[in-house]
Amino acid sequence: MISAAVFFSLMGLFVRLVREVPFIEVVVFRALVSLVISAGLLLKARKSLWGKNRGLLFLRGLFGFLGLSAYFYTIQAMPLAEAVTIQYTNPLFTALFAPMILKEPSRGREWIAGLLAFSGVLLIAQPTSITSFLPALIGLGGAMCSGLAYNIVRKLGMEGEDPLTIVMYFPLVAVVFAAPFAAASWRMPVGVEWLILLGVGVTTQIAQVSMTKGLRLERAARATVVNYLVIFLSTAYSLLLGEALHLFSFLGMGAIIGGIALLARMPTVSHAKQRGAV
Repeated sequence: MISAAVFFSLMGLFVRLVREVPFIEVVVFRALVSLVISAGLLLKARKSLWGKNRGLLFLRGLFGFLGLSAYFYTIQAMPLAEAVTIQYTNPLFTALFAPMILKEPSRGREWIAGLLAFSGVLLIAQPTSITSFLPALIGLGGAMCSGLAYNIVRKLGMEGEDPLTIVMYFPLVAVVFAAPFAAASWRMPVGVEWLILLGVGVTTQIAQVSMTKGLRLERAARATVVNYLVIFLSTAYSLLLGEALHLFSFLGMGAIIGGIALLARMPTVSHAKQRGAV
């Protein structure tokens, strides 16, 4: 999971560096690279491309696509550190949806953590109208979709689905849904943008495989908590890029990190109990 956090942070940096390319187009490039790599690895290993639980795999891909699209939009619309911090409220949504999807027990502390993180989003966005709050709101919706996707990933892993198959459905669904929108606003990348876009796909592929394996070994709410390391790395990137971060940004980031840290203090549910409950 630590490896996943490092490569996800690099992905965010690369997306920020190609701000002139429409975000939905970046989604397509990211998905195509990951799709080729995943399909190639599955074919090489002589494993099924389509998996066993195709309906659940499709939902994993759909929610992953929605979360990724919202995330890339906010990275281009907000300072990197703020966009990443809002996206990484997803462990809170992971925890809140886990009782419904994984039958993991719900605790009052998870709701307290959620409220604390939402207050952090408000501090970062400082909304004076729905228009000014819109990028943060889209980012929060993307985090919710990511939380749903993470729970589905864990459920698929517990049912024995191959990690590479789970990963492959994400870019497969993303390409199908994003391509028409990307075509409508297409801007041909130039020069070094091609290498950066390739970097988006490669770093995400490594991060996705690492995350998927990690989610098979740990309770969903606990496993995704380590991703808040991305917040610290992305803040460093923002400062290096010269992005202006105001005092409320740091206060909001602190509130969100506090909410996620509150989740990390919860006891882990044993794998035997998890499997018996599903």
